[in-house]
Amino acid sequence: MTGPLITTTVKVDTHLRCGAPVLTGHAEGLLARVDLTPLNQTGEIHALCAGLQTYTLTRLGLVHRNACRIAGTALRDVGPVLAQHRCHRRIPADHAATTAPTVAAVVDPDTCPY
Repeated sequence: MTGPLITTTVKVDTHLRCGAPVLTGHAEGLLARVDLTPLNQTGEIHALCAGLQTYTLTRLGLVHRNACRIAGTALRDVGPVLAQHRCHRRIPADHAATTAPTVAAVVDPDTCPY
């Protein structure tokens, strides 16, 4: 049993009904099972319209996303947005978050960077 509003670290688990890999943990007192595919803004809107909860994955665990957290900037760039698991639900490719490749700055030793 967990205390009120407790957040636990997540663990990778297999959903008993469909066998899909999911992340499981408590997010502010709520038991959460989420899919592993991170969502972009369009994917989050479609998940919410389908009646699914969304969560942000942080170093400490899952954080439930409510209207204030979605509209605000507190959780922006903290971690990926993940949707509540629903068996046999496929996430379209255009709803999955893509990360831009990090381009390292090329330093030319012959020129001064200042």
